[in-house]
Amino acid sequence: MLLENKKAIVYGGSGSVGGAVARAFAREGARVFLAGRTLATLDEVAEQIRSAGGVAETAQVDALDEEAVEEHADAVAQKTGGIDVSFLGGAFLDTLATGGGS
Repeated sequence: MLLENKKAIVYGGSGSVGGAVARAFAREGARVFLAGRTLATLDEVAEQIRSAGGVAETAQVDALDEEAVEEHADAVAQKTGGIDVSFLGGAFLDTLATGGGS
């Protein structure tokens, strides 16, 4: 498996993109840490991963709050000895969401 024994954080892990990425990481053997704003939907994705034989944990983190993301990543790294993959799957920049930007 491509990600066997790796630790992966997926911010926005309850959204359609983040959830799909999290499930794919888990299928490849990663221990997945799902983070997002709504624990109930994160827990649903985590249960799907566990039901398929994977390992997943959840945490309530606003991916647009840089300090909260850093604190969460630090906590995961301390708990597990490091982070191998970090993926942001659920946040959009204000300029993109409002049609601005280049």
